[in-house]
Amino acid sequence: MNDRLAVLHDALAALEQAAQRLRGTHNGLAELFPLTPDGLQVLDESQRERLDAYAIRYARCQDLLFPAMRALGRAQLEPKAERSFLDLFALMQKQAVVGPIDNWERQRDLRNAVSHEYPNPTEIVDILNGIRAAVPEILGYVAALRQRAAMLG
Repeated sequence: MNDRLAVLHDALAALEQAAQRLRGTHNGLAELFPLTPDGLQVLDESQRERLDAYAIRYARCQDLLFPAMRALGRAQLEPKAERSFLDLFALMQKQAVVGPIDNWERQRDLRNAVSHEYPNPTEIVDILNGIRAAVPEILGYVAALRQRAAMLG
């Protein structure tokens, strides 16, 4: 295995692990959604901790996507892999790994929101409901990356 494939393998392994944890939490919290501010207030401490884990796992998975995309492009010997994010993103769109840039930006905004403290229950609920809506697409990106990487051997 050459160095580029080894880096891709490591990046995908980390991403797969994060995605598996995110998927498990996503499925395990289904009964709480859609979440409302009133519903958030009545959750017990264990359920709140599970929601915190959900947000953190979402952010982790989203964070690992870009390095995995870059590693895939490099393993494919694509010159765009060494260029700007937009060039790499366009390459990943062409390969049907990711969807529209607007979706990516919305997902990044959610990821960034996770790192801030929001005392307002409405803001917390908006972020968590946004994550709930974004997770299937994120998991789809992971599957598409895995599929493209498998073509490399």
